[in-house]
Amino acid sequence: MLLLALTSLRALQAHHDLAQLVLEGDFSSALRLGCDRIERAAGAADTVQQRALLGQLLGRVMLACGREEEAEELFQRQLKIYESVSRHTVRWHGSLDQGALLLHLNRPARAVECFNAVADDRRAPVDVRIEAMVGSAVAMHRHGDCRAALQALDVVRDLSGSLPDGRIGQLVDCIALEFAMLHHERASEALDDHALSAVYSESAGELASNDVLMQQLRAAANAFGTSAPLVALRMCYLQKLMAKDCTGAAAIAHVNDGLSWLRDRRAAGFEVPIRIEAAMMLIARGALRGAADLLAQLTFNEQQVHRSRYAQELQYCLAKMHQHQGRHADALRLYRHHTQQVVQALKGNAATGRTPNFLQQAQEAGQGDAARGRLPLRYRRAYQYVMDHLSDEHLSVRQIAAHVGVTERALQLAFRAHLGMTPAELIRTRRMERIQGELREHGGREGVLEVASRWGITNRSTLVHNYRTQFDETPTQTLRGGADLWTVKN
Repeated sequence: MLLLALTSLRALQAHHDLAQLVLEGDFSSALRLGCDRIERAAGAADTVQQRALLGQLLGRVMLACGREEEAEELFQRQLKIYESVSRHTVRWHGSLDQGALLLHLNRPARAVECFNAVADDRRAPVDVRIEAMVGSAVAMHRHGDCRAALQALDVVRDLSGSLPDGRIGQLVDCIALEFAMLHHERASEALDDHALSAVYSESAGELASNDVLMQQLRAAANAFGTSAPLVALRMCYLQKLMAKDCTGAAAIAHVNDGLSWLRDRRAAGFEVPIRIEAAMMLIARGALRGAADLLAQLTFNEQQVHRSRYAQELQYCLAKMHQHQGRHADALRLYRHHTQQVVQALKGNAATGRTPNFLQQAQEAGQGDAARGRLPLRYRRAYQYVMDHLSDEHLSVRQIAAHVGVTERALQLAFRAHLGMTPAELIRTRRMERIQGELREHGGREGVLEVASRWGITNRSTLVHNYRTQFDETPTQTLRGGADLWTVKN
């Protein structure tokens, strides 16, 4: 849903009325207007770029409405428009369209390949690369790689700063919040028998707390309340779904309200994923009966479950329901199918997937830091400033605040709310981590104070106190063996 909003923001200048209908969630009207406009486009005075954007947006609206065959036919026709520009345009836009279709069909591994072909090409237009990077992030999140997905969005946020519409960066923040909320639910102990539970649990600790996520979802909904109701509604929906009292009948009523909203707009393409994400949340909270009601029309026929493009998750949910009903043999059989699906998907990812170049380069530059990704865009610049100046002995909170143009108090509050630590604590923590890393890597080749001084620490007492507080050992104990370097070299 949010990826569709991103395409709409890209098309807003060229097709304002159509894009605005999509952002308002009026898919039926958008579909009628888009189909009418594309029939008249050949004889209109629109530029090739405008016609290309029109087809891209209309095709994605068709997918949202569950009209996959029509969307695929439209994407095929679009290739002729792309060819009239250049062969690079064919590759960029054709891959982007194909990635959107594959993502809709829930084939994330193949979608990642298509999106990365665009995201990794620095010659592609910035807005097109941004959509490809976000698509790649969504696909990675689909097959459980939340950490890489959030890191990819972190790269996108920096890149989106070059675009005139600041809402694109805000929308990327919304997508990150969506990932974090869904990931929190999947990391629940009640779902620890899911085949990907270890993946979810491993990186769940890097995410913001539930309370912070609730605050961020509320703020995001307010930010898009008038300009993009579609985004605001999604943020409000997730916020209510995440509330601790959203269980049982209350949760069912909330999800049904959301499904009714989609049905009124004929957005059939979103209905199944929303049912599954809500059912997983209910299972995590022990509301198995509510989950069964939500998935009843998808799971009444087991053969239909196995044929579904969402078989992996439906098999797991149905197995949990059977287990709850005491049908252990049926539960075990379905769970076996679920694990086989996951293993097959992971093999496919290993065979065809790779770390995108744009993400690999960002990781090497330190931009893929998960803590950095939890901060709002402005304060992410502050975080990066800290990382770039850790070696500066005189680095201060005042200096950081001045660099990003905020007050010291605002900086303190933002870091506490999103990271659970002040800027000073972040500086101290990261410096100790760097010192520990060098001590372990280089052993006794240098004195401890010499290593520490490279990271802005020149006082021995300060170093020992902070190091012991963080790691429960002294720097010399980290070196593990040999003479006491404090005595020999310092």
